[in-house]
Amino acid sequence: MHRCQWGLTPFTGMFTVILWGLLSAFSALYVNAQDSTQWCDSVTDICFSRHYLEDLDTTFGYLFPPLPSDGQPPSDEFIGIFIAPASTGWIGNSLGGGMRSNPLVIGWVNESTAVVSVRFGSQYQAPTPLSGPVLTVLGTSGVNETHQRIVYRCQNCTVWTGGSNGITLSGESMFGYAVHATIKPNSASDPNSSLLQHTAAGEHNLDVANANTGQYAAYLEQLLSAGPISPAPPSTTTTAPIPTRTGELCPGAPAPTYSMVAAAGWRVTPVLGRLSSPRGITMDGRGNLLVLQRGVGVTAHEVDEFGCVTNSETIVADRSLNHAIEINPAGDKIYASSSDAAWSWDYDPAARTATNRTTLITGMHNDGHTTRTLLVSKKNPDYIMASVGSDGNIDLASFDPASGRAQIRVFDMRTIGAGGVAYNTSGQVMGYGLRNDVGMAEDGAGIVHSIENSMDNAYRTVNDQRQDVHTDNPAEKVYRLGDPTNPTNLFGGYPYCYTVWEAEDFTDRSFAPGDWFVQESNDTLTDEWCNSNAVRPTVLLPPHTAPLDMKFGVGDDTNLYVTLHGSWNRSPPQGYKVVVVPGQYSSTGEWSPSAGLAETKTISNDLLRNVDETQCQRGCFRPVGLVWHPTGESLYVTSDTSGEVFLLKRGSGVSRSRPCLPSILSALILAMVLSAGSPYW
Repeated sequence: MHRCQWGLTPFTGMFTVILWGLLSAFSALYVNAQDSTQWCDSVTDICFSRHYLEDLDTTFGYLFPPLPSDGQPPSDEFIGIFIAPASTGWIGNSLGGGMRSNPLVIGWVNESTAVVSVRFGSQYQAPTPLSGPVLTVLGTSGVNETHQRIVYRCQNCTVWTGGSNGITLSGESMFGYAVHATIKPNSASDPNSSLLQHTAAGEHNLDVANANTGQYAAYLEQLLSAGPISPAPPSTTTTAPIPTRTGELCPGAPAPTYSMVAAAGWRVTPVLGRLSSPRGITMDGRGNLLVLQRGVGVTAHEVDEFGCVTNSETIVADRSLNHAIEINPAGDKIYASSSDAAWSWDYDPAARTATNRTTLITGMHNDGHTTRTLLVSKKNPDYIMASVGSDGNIDLASFDPASGRAQIRVFDMRTIGAGGVAYNTSGQVMGYGLRNDVGMAEDGAGIVHSIENSMDNAYRTVNDQRQDVHTDNPAEKVYRLGDPTNPTNLFGGYPYCYTVWEAEDFTDRSFAPGDWFVQESNDTLTDEWCNSNAVRPTVLLPPHTAPLDMKFGVGDDTNLYVTLHGSWNRSPPQGYKVVVVPGQYSSTGEWSPSAGLAETKTISNDLLRNVDETQCQRGCFRPVGLVWHPTGESLYVTSDTSGEVFLLKRGSGVSRSRPCLPSILSALILAMVLSAGSPYW
């Protein structure tokens, strides 16, 4: 067996879910709607309506047939063009704006050959190949020294059922886009290959009425008869030596996809790669890692005495599972969730088997935030907590705890009967007014804490004028929810009260970090109302950094560890790291930060970060889940967009992990395994 490996598990298919559109808390960098402009292609002299990503030097172009005469049916096709740097992994668009229930067109270049595919998904999970649309690669596609271009014809592509129901041919229509800036599909010659999650995504407006031309038929004929562009000439330069990693922990482990820096006193290495969007992670009593992979289910990974993975297998095959994996203190049950339900399984850590699935909680789905974090109390193991986020950025109806949204509920599993219980009519409310508290953790006293993803596009109304304060407000934050056996129905302020991070952005009054603000005051909802009614958080973290997990240190380590998945609603981006918040324990084991609320703005330190977080549209390590080895010497971290699990180990010096290529043998093995994969993106 291999000491460390590429995560080549024996399940049929290696999947990665590609999230578009509204799933901001768990998607990659996401940009709001922008307009397209007219642009003429210098290769063909054909003019397209183009959306251009300047930071990524990437083009999404469209050309439509002329509108029909009155009483005539419109055409159902268009010509599209993708242009991106030659190093880009793949380029894609949604013909209806968001991901869900709209055709998704993707393209890439395999060596010098353009490949295109169309897929469809009704939920934020694995899209599958879509029958009906017909894609044809057109001439002038290919790759040269600097860029790849995919020119395609999309027939039967303007009307569909669901989503936006089609492209508005006589006016403006919304399109979506997604890019992976570095990694090509797992099997690049296969149009239906699985993909790693995008590194950038967004939407743009297109005036389709101005994107049509009476010369469409002539342009189509020109492209059908044109050949590919000239491929890049063979390199005559000497290949540079493959970079090596310092502080290597697992010889033979996969190289990291992106360069990272660990804090002094820590070393880092990947232990698994090419996973399918790994999210939650935990460890059983025998030291096996359990990882929830979107599009796969739960996988178990045997670990040696060095913390390196030696064997992998799937123990729960369920593509609906999307985030949480939890284990009870006795180690004989595991728990996992989809966007709608939570289940338990009997678990045997020696055999690494999960059997007897039992439904615990149902009715959690909404169309906004779809992650359902679970936490089983160690002090009171009959109690399980489940978090449900808001139905969108501002979910006014969630102010009512009976909505079952933007809240955390606790359930006594001894009272759950066959078939489970409905979320919003069962259990007790630990806290509501919590916009999207993905991370939860329990301290030594059995007190539960949560960490919130706060709102996007924040503003402050002054003299009836909206002032944009969204770049540096509001703060992400940690709440002390309390004892799960005695919930207090804590109100965290959402959807009306938000927490100041950068006080200087507000011109109408003097604020300090951690103060409450409302976007727009009225006779009832004011800053003062928030001060009187909302429970203040305990820790502030930078805005838009999307905290997804939190774990307290082990043993004498009194710090709080947090994964920051990274921003989409901020320029420049920030986050994309694991940070440490200094803290302390009381005599009873209750945790608190080592500074007052306002001062927590400056006390956190980076544990594992990208080299330059401002360049994360081009690809980054994006941490999601954390789990400690029981000794507290090793911390495992998942990264969903790169499909990796990392081992952080206490040691000496600063560790820098740099990407390099796997060996030819490893690449061949990877290709053989991926050839069995089921197609979707």
